[in-house]
Amino acid sequence: MLTKEKGRIHFIGIGGIGMSAIASVLNAIGFEITGSDIYENEKTKSLINSGIKIYYGHDASNIKEGTLAVVNSTAISGTNQEMIQAKKFRIPIVGRGEMLAELMRLRKGIAISGAHGKTTTTSLVCQIMRNTEYSPICIIGGNHFNLKSNACFKNLESEYLVCEADESDGSFLHLSPVYNIVTNIDNDHLDYYGNIENIREAFLNFINKVPFYGASFICFENEDLRNLSDRVNKRFFSYGFSKDYDYYVARESIKNINDNTCFTVFYRGESLGEFEFKLIGEHNILNALAAVALSHHLDIDLDSIKSSLLSFEGVDRRLNILYSDKDYKFFDDYAHHPTEIMATLKSLKNVYADRRIIAIFQPHRYSRTELLLAEFAAAFGDSDVVIITDIYAAGEKPIKNVTGEGFASAVKDFHDNVIYVKDMADIASTLDTLKRSGDVMITLGAGNIVDMGRAYVTRVFGT
Repeated sequence: MLTKEKGRIHFIGIGGIGMSAIASVLNAIGFEITGSDIYENEKTKSLINSGIKIYYGHDASNIKEGTLAVVNSTAISGTNQEMIQAKKFRIPIVGRGEMLAELMRLRKGIAISGAHGKTTTTSLVCQIMRNTEYSPICIIGGNHFNLKSNACFKNLESEYLVCEADESDGSFLHLSPVYNIVTNIDNDHLDYYGNIENIREAFLNFINKVPFYGASFICFENEDLRNLSDRVNKRFFSYGFSKDYDYYVARESIKNINDNTCFTVFYRGESLGEFEFKLIGEHNILNALAAVALSHHLDIDLDSIKSSLLSFEGVDRRLNILYSDKDYKFFDDYAHHPTEIMATLKSLKNVYADRRIIAIFQPHRYSRTELLLAEFAAAFGDSDVVIITDIYAAGEKPIKNVTGEGFASAVKDFHDNVIYVKDMADIASTLDTLKRSGDVMITLGAGNIVDMGRAYVTRVFGT
């Protein structure tokens, strides 16, 4: 696979969630992996424990002559010293998506993409398949709690590879999967695509990449995907909440039991039985339905699918419970797009309708904030109190007049109780003043807001 010569491959930005998973798999296969990153994190520490050499800081000396390839993410610019040195040594520079495609090339690939839900869906597929005869290699964009990792490679000889396919930079079009799942299309990553029509075309190309003997599983709850289906020229299965779809969940079957959800799945009118898992929200039911549909198509035993779903512990930063007792609940979620925020808060409201919900949001990227401010402003309707802090730059330069305070002001046009807290360190004292018995609190955002939530839970609740 890739090459018989198991030489050195260097990753620039190896601590990233996607880069670290690919590096882990290549290391297990037998390549000599090195990498660099600006800061130490849990991923870099884990990689070091697996025998990978990591340099902190980017420096030309980290690139050794004779290296087979240098892998970079879109966050790494051409002016990076290691990139310049790689070019000097004529070392091939490979994007993260291209390296993932090489891992998939000689296997039956299962690629999960979509604007939202792909990490949870990928994790669910991995959870179902990993204890079957397929035992796939899995590469996930988040920490799978059952695995305690973002990668699974129990059987390196497996003919299957399951991966999260990142659409943000178009790199998912490098992949050549046999099976696709597409969860939805939305107006995210407009800084790359320019407009929603270009996003639609990219997803159409992705769906049509499966071979004639493969299939795509397409969520028909998403209007863009329903409309695109007329132009899909490969085999596909629809899924959603309507009995008109190939795979569907009957809405009347949905039940919340404590923090678990039960639902009944049908395939073309025939019941596949009741399923249960430890997640809440219609968006998570759709994620589970996609995983069930694919697994059913692969002839995985239904009882095995059901037990795998029930044992699924979730994915880091996807509606995780940081603390729970009879008086308080504290959740965390990665939601950083208006659609994600609305879905997450709706899920909480449906389950905790009689409790006050306090949403603590950290906007992510100046460009996203500027492009989607109107949609963000209207996204917090299912919360009772909204706390907004400053924008997490994610490497971007500030944009004039795009601020956390301006974001909070826009939300105030739609919401009666909005508090702007410029310094994230001051959110804890704000919560101390606000909170009362029965509250459900949640941190939201793709930046470092979760650190505040975890620290608060530890200080206040002692866990």
